[in-house]
Amino acid sequence: MSSRAGSRERSATTPETDRRSGPLGALCVATGISLVGNQLTALALPWLVLTTLGPPIDAGIVGAAIVLPAVFGALAGGVVIDRFGPRRTSVVADILSGAAVVAVPIAAMTVGLGLALVVVLAFLGALLDAPGQTARQVLLPDLAGIGRVRLERANAIFQAIENGSLLVGPAIAGVIVLAVGPLGALWLDAISFLVSAVLIRLLVPDIRPAADGPADIAAGIRALATDPVLRMLTVVAAIANLVFTPLFIVVLPALATASGESPAALGAMLAVLGAGMVVGALAIGLLAGRVRRRTVLVIGFVGTGAALIVASVAVPLPVLLVALGGAGLASGLINPIAFTVMQERVPAATRGRVFGAVLGGVLVAAPVGMVALGAIADVAGPRTALWISGVAIVAIGGLVAILRASRELDAAQAPQPA
Repeated sequence: MSSRAGSRERSATTPETDRRSGPLGALCVATGISLVGNQLTALALPWLVLTTLGPPIDAGIVGAAIVLPAVFGALAGGVVIDRFGPRRTSVVADILSGAAVVAVPIAAMTVGLGLALVVVLAFLGALLDAPGQTARQVLLPDLAGIGRVRLERANAIFQAIENGSLLVGPAIAGVIVLAVGPLGALWLDAISFLVSAVLIRLLVPDIRPAADGPADIAAGIRALATDPVLRMLTVVAAIANLVFTPLFIVVLPALATASGESPAALGAMLAVLGAGMVVGALAIGLLAGRVRRRTVLVIGFVGTGAALIVASVAVPLPVLLVALGGAGLASGLINPIAFTVMQERVPAATRGRVFGAVLGGVLVAAPVGMVALGAIADVAGPRTALWISGVAIVAIGGLVAILRASRELDAAQAPQPA
């Protein structure tokens, strides 16, 4: 035992360890580049709709078209991942997603854009993007093991990068929209998909666990039906997605336009929300193994909802930014814990199908939220939609606190690298 520990300690600073952690680093970099590109589109496409095509409800329809196909893409993508491997799935999905995104500015320069065409192209892009995102999540536990990185810490870093895209992407997109218009952001997103595909193909090993039963969607759904913890996480995350995801695509853009703010102000709103999420995720990485997971999830949900309620009040832009930063900080605590629990409970051979089923179940709620909160923002104003989101997320925290399945979140875990 002591020799193994000593070997681990000596390897902490050796080139061999650097090589081991290289694939995990490449995965994180590729994910960051791709997600920053996605955030450019998440700002530019709704802004394009709001300023040229129609009211907030139309932006909600486009937002639903972005999220709805991700449900089917995640479910079907899980089967593809387990059959062909997560690396190949990630690479192919990135290339095809980039092609779908670049079709928007190409159509604008040729046949012209209408709401129906934007919805179709957004649908195709999201349908192809979902398997790639799921594949990167499936790769993470194995690459963390290769790099001898604690799983909670690897998830915290991964989620910090994902959340950091909300910080960097919107800020860049705000400047791009002012300088060259929203179509420029879409070109950058297409390029980011290509770069991500190249990095994953060249620097990440092709890990394919031995098959475990037929590669079908039903295996993932059965895992959800029989595991109370996975079932609880899926239900809670679906409710959160219903009211939280529309903030980025519908509610905050509508709030910015209704208040007479510029694209740069909207970028600032999304950026502070993303900055808070980065800090929250990194905090979990530092505290890995030292805090109770159930407590962290309750604090994360209640803190997020309370901050959004404050943000819903008619306050000056600086106060609004502080409230959104607080909401981001609390929400950043949630995903590293949730993904770590999922990865611990799911065998590698079925991870693609189970993750696909979980993500599909979570994402199915988001299109409903897009349309519903878009309609509320259109009729009662975006601040009312923001208040409803905050109240609902506080209620989610209460749900986690009382559910019996949440007690298993702090059950004994297998030893992990320090």
